[in-house]
Amino acid sequence: MNQVFDLIQQNSGTMTNTVTTATVLVSLGYTLFLSAVMFFTFKKCHAKMSYDHKYNITLVMLAIVSTILMQLIKQNVALSLGMLGSLSLVRFRTNIKDPRDLGFVFWAMAIGIASSSEGWFIGFIGSLLLMIFMIATGDNIASSNTMLLVIRGNKANIPYISDIVFDTPGNSRLKAQNLLQDSFELVYEIKTKHADEQRLATEIMSVEGVDTVNVLAPSAELA
Repeated sequence: MNQVFDLIQQNSGTMTNTVTTATVLVSLGYTLFLSAVMFFTFKKCHAKMSYDHKYNITLVMLAIVSTILMQLIKQNVALSLGMLGSLSLVRFRTNIKDPRDLGFVFWAMAIGIASSSEGWFIGFIGSLLLMIFMIATGDNIASSNTMLLVIRGNKANIPYISDIVFDTPGNSRLKAQNLLQDSFELVYEIKTKHADEQRLATEIMSVEGVDTVNVLAPSAELA
């Protein structure tokens, strides 16, 4: 065991001399460049309603912090062992609304590792491929126009209401239908023009037995 610690101390002293100020500055500059690519990709592949600017800023921070930590580990192997032990105590919990957001966290960490280990080529090519893939499979204009139509009332002609919704230009589908003894609630997902949304809401509101008609963004929580 003593031999192992002696070897770690020898290697840590050797590695300290190999990391220069210029290397650290270049790594941080490269991290900022790839982080800008990731920042643009995250914003581009999310719809306006689901885009979280603060989360995007946090991803850039994570990439920079990963670079700093990796540079510290490179300078001192003994410090890296203590750092791994301390990081194992950290618990980070946050609500992820979009599963893709978790992938961006790993992307940010990969940027930090690639920058600090001087993996310039794989970092650039990997980020470029991820940018193309995420933008190509991201939220398009049609999905950003998707809205939720919530209709509440009592003793109304529900089949007639459904005919009005499905006759509206665009795409519509029933998401939920709650029927009670003295009331009902219908939730439709609609993709149509804004003018058609207003006309649809007005027409349904004029149906006898309908109390409220709400047009909500998909991210909104239903009461």
